Amino acid sequence: MNIDLAKLEIRVREAIAQSAFVENGVLEFLSKDEWSSVRRSVATNLNATDTILDSLSKDEDSCVRVSVAKNPTTSGKILDFLSKDQDDEVRFEVARNESTLSETLAHLSGDKHPVIRRNVAINKNTLPETLVLLVQGEGDFGIKYFVAHNPNTPEEVRENLKEILPQNTWAQTPSIEMLRDYYDIEDDWY
Repeated sequence: MNIDLAKLEIRVREAIAQSAFVENGVLEFLSKDEWSSVRRSVATNLNATDTILDSLSKDEDSCVRVSVAKNPTTSGKILDFLSKDQDDEVRFEVARNESTLSETLAHLSGDKHPVIRRNVAINKNTLPETLVLLVQGEGDFGIKYFVAHNPNTPEEVRENLKEILPQNTWAQTPSIEMLRDYYDIEDDWY
């Protein structure tokens, strides 16, 4: 049975793109769909190939790139490419993805945005030397908190942080809302 995918309704194409049972040829076709919501659905599919995800990592729609960055099967090479994206939400998801390479996390540890740096501090792939550099001169309580609780943090740094951090306090886990709120606060200063 041959079906013309292009003639199917958008919601149907989105559902097919998200299916765990869809063939790669269909995903490839849908990854070029005119509707970004369909391309975004392809980007979330755990069976999407590196070739498809690589192509979608260069999509003009930032929501598609965010979906690629969130996909746990996205390769470290593609995540490294996305770590240089101009969109903060893309970099936020790259820093949070457990497939992100330690070298990429080292790069993101210098990101201008503290919420992205918090994700680096939480990530299990962040190297000890990156965690040490992350807290030097850092004023953000959350970053210090997450570095103190990352199992990769050297014991002496962890003990030092536990001494200077307030007792019985928890930092908020980074969220997209925090990322957006940051800019709302920044806009109020102008």
